[in-house]
Amino acid sequence: AGPDQSVCGSSATLAANTPSIGTGTWSIISGAGGTVTTPSSPTSTFTGTAGVAYTLRWTIANAPCTPSSDDVVVTLVATPTTAAAGADQVVCGNTTTLAGNTPTVGTGSWSIIAGVGGSIPSPTSPTSSFSGTVGNTYTLRWTIANAPCAASTDDVDITLNPVPAVPTLTVTDPT
Repeated sequence: AGPDQSVCGSSATLAANTPSIGTGTWSIISGAGGTVTTPSSPTSTFTGTAGVAYTLRWTIANAPCTPSSDDVVVTLVATPTTAAAGADQVVCGNTTTLAGNTPTVGTGSWSIIAGVGGSIPSPTSPTSSFSGTVGNTYTLRWTIANAPCAASTDDVDITLNPVPAVPTLTVTDPT
């Protein structure tokens, strides 16, 4: 029936052997909602629901002989949630809270793309804190991944402005 497959999306191309004697037929053994486009083709397209693992059976029959069969597991992986890193921020001081979206499919992680000396204490939290050096602008990337699908990314710029100095008051003696 070919090697097990893990595919991004909702369809896969099957890879069974072509029978030299007899007739081959695909059947779905487990997993709901799938369809084999051409059940008699060893290289048929299989379509199902992303996020579901299916077991398919390739059976070669030549009556009155006993048929032979082999199973393959096709895992259809859902594409990750589209990453949204939040709006650019201009902050007074050296710390802010990030505003990434929470993935419904996949896992998220923050990384620093530009800027030196920054820190993300909880890189897998969409709302992690971020601290850096005052006077710098940082570019952070929120990545949501669900292999083998391509990851989704979005960048946000964080500008850390210095806290204004406390004014001093000079009192003059009027005498």
